[in-house]
Amino acid sequence: MGKKEITRDNHYVPIWYQKGFITGSRKKLHYLNLAPDEIQLPDGRTKHHRNLFESHPSQCFYQTDLYSTFFGSNINDEIEKKLFGDIDRLGAPAISAFSNDDVSTWHRHFQDLFLYLDAQKIRTPKGLDWIRSRYPKLDQNALMMEMQGVRTINCTIWSESVREIVSARNSGVKFIVTDHPVTIYNPACPPEHDLCRYPAEPSITLKASQTLFPLDQDHCLILTNLEYAQEPEATEPLEKRTFARQIRESLVRTDKFIKTRELSDQDVISINHVLKSRARRYVAASQKEWLWPERDFEGSWKDVGELLLPPADGLWQFGGETFVGYEDGSVHYQDAFGRTKPKSDTLIKNIKESKIGANDSCGCGSGRKYKKCCRGKPEKQRTSWKSLSIRERNLGFFRGVNAILGTDSGKDWQDVRKELDEEKVKEIHELHGYLWPVDTDIFELLPKPDGMTRAVYSGFIDPRTAPFTVSNACLYFGEVLMQNPFVNPNQMKKEFSPVENPHSYLTQTLKHLMIFFQLAPLIESGHVNLFPDPSSLDPSLQNYAMGLAERRSKEIPLSERDLDIYRRIQEEDFHHTLCMLRKGSQENMLRQADPDASEEHIGYFINHLDRMRQDDPLVLLRDGVYDASQEAGQLSMFQTVPNFELLLFIAQATGAFVVTDSHHRWTEMCAASHRDAGIVLPRIPNTSNFAATTNMPLCEDVQAVSVMLDGGKLGAHRKWIDELYRQLRDQKTKPSDTELLAGLKDATVAVQRDFTDNHTKGISVRMRYAAPAGGMYHNHVQRLMVRCGIEDRPDRAPLAVLMDFGEE
Repeated sequence: MGKKEITRDNHYVPIWYQKGFITGSRKKLHYLNLAPDEIQLPDGRTKHHRNLFESHPSQCFYQTDLYSTFFGSNINDEIEKKLFGDIDRLGAPAISAFSNDDVSTWHRHFQDLFLYLDAQKIRTPKGLDWIRSRYPKLDQNALMMEMQGVRTINCTIWSESVREIVSARNSGVKFIVTDHPVTIYNPACPPEHDLCRYPAEPSITLKASQTLFPLDQDHCLILTNLEYAQEPEATEPLEKRTFARQIRESLVRTDKFIKTRELSDQDVISINHVLKSRARRYVAASQKEWLWPERDFEGSWKDVGELLLPPADGLWQFGGETFVGYEDGSVHYQDAFGRTKPKSDTLIKNIKESKIGANDSCGCGSGRKYKKCCRGKPEKQRTSWKSLSIRERNLGFFRGVNAILGTDSGKDWQDVRKELDEEKVKEIHELHGYLWPVDTDIFELLPKPDGMTRAVYSGFIDPRTAPFTVSNACLYFGEVLMQNPFVNPNQMKKEFSPVENPHSYLTQTLKHLMIFFQLAPLIESGHVNLFPDPSSLDPSLQNYAMGLAERRSKEIPLSERDLDIYRRIQEEDFHHTLCMLRKGSQENMLRQADPDASEEHIGYFINHLDRMRQDDPLVLLRDGVYDASQEAGQLSMFQTVPNFELLLFIAQATGAFVVTDSHHRWTEMCAASHRDAGIVLPRIPNTSNFAATTNMPLCEDVQAVSVMLDGGKLGAHRKWIDELYRQLRDQKTKPSDTELLAGLKDATVAVQRDFTDNHTKGISVRMRYAAPAGGMYHNHVQRLMVRCGIEDRPDRAPLAVLMDFGEE
């Protein structure tokens, strides 16, 4: 058997697709090189390669080793042959089907069409350059890996759009083909706009963005977001469409395409002008006169938008609500934007900025004055003014929980422990689910990179650890983002849901309530931003992030320090369980452990458990928690959240640095450090060494911490953190290690002075700073950013801090 032939010349615009732009019996296309190579002549003069030529499709729109992967001296062409081979095999008949009018073939090839479009958009040199631009560093093999991970990010948005195929059959000018055939047009983004700076394009999730794709020389597919098609004049073109989540399931009609318009010569020239303006280097046409549409183009860039709008009399086929009934009696609902639950108007705000005074509360809901928050801040740096903020939802949740528990009418924690029952657990989680519906765009509510210093916390979410760590982190660092401990029932299976199976969540709900009550003053003041687990709002994000974590988690074992904490808490929880058992069960367990135990010893043991039950605030005082008649026991959650992927994801999305008390999470962050020739280069070695060897005081009383913050205590240290993070955010300028060290020493003296009587004796913290040159990043996280459509955010975290607790 001969040696396997390797395909290295990769056509990023398939040959079969190019042939659809050849007229009649011709076999060649006219190709225009928009940036011909320069030739340096011996006499010093410069010439250019020819920019116009005629060639067969097999000789054009290809690049050597564009998709090849390399393993030592071995070259692999499986992406060309297997991945794109299969995509082209299914794409060719799909393109042909939609160029014709047989509706039955549309249905068969509907999914293939959009899978092909998505692949075509990123397989070109421009598409691959766009992927590179979203990552800190990618070699060829990694680029091919990431390309496969994001190659279906547009299908859902496209399938929900108004779909029109326009015809140029009766036009004397035909559509051209470019080296980037899937083109995005937005009337507010002419070619010189920042959003069009190579290799970028306006996102398809922007309301006025339209996707153009010539199927062949006579047909062009135009995809338009529904809101823009219905009300183009009333639509803000650069605002995101409703429910802009890119990767999710959706129900659409596969037979609905508008195919009524015949274009004139000028119409085709206008579309060709848009196609050429978004090309990278090459365009082709059956006649060379068509290669310069700008010569005959009439009007402005914005005027093209009127041509591209679908006819109003065809819009009745799109939008509306969908109900699907199943044999078991259940019904699936979906609105025009893919949402599966009706939108709640109570979560919407309508604030007119012009009516807000400088000293009024800011419309974003942060709790800060307008003049110190959003005034003068660019729109892209603001959180949403149209929906209740995270803080406002947390305060609403707190008021609702107080009403459910009766603590707003004089009841105390002792009463909560006695009266927490299944109905209250259900109501609490229903309220949480109501405040955080599955269509929530959490990244519009989370802070955005705006130059403000903030930290995102990852650690063991338990009332015995998290409130202490987070409150002290607020003292030292300022605003802290922390994941909400309550689970969202909206995406959970019935058997695991706290709404459908509340009994199993009795003890866990008590723990989560204690966390919430402890942190309530800091939530109200805006020092703690308690955000929901992003993956609980987005099933695709949840599944994908878990898959990435499983593949990576085997690399770093749990630290002994973290395991010791888990063991201690598990042991305490076991004692709590013993306290809540029926007395008969307690006696049986003791006799199993010690068959020779006397009645006196058993009585003493049971009395001891009863005293523990009365004294421990995390033990329920009601009966039946572990009733044998109940089908389920009590759920115990032991987790350090957010996990590494979501932690770095949120840090980049919010412009925050990472704070953790988990040595395991700290190790994961350090493993993500940028390396030069395999070596991590610290940016502030002297400052880091001083901090890592200096004991800093702590306060165990969260209420006292709140008072200290209100009084401006530790302000010098927070100001120093502001300066540290300002310098570290700038990756191009070397931070002043000497000045930062001097500032930290001064701040340390001020900290000791500010603590006075609030210092909890016997414990202290050492801050370990990781600030590597090049920051901390991971391709998994960048892939999540791309898949979630989060743009214009940092591609790395410049700082991570370990709060290393110990004895004084």
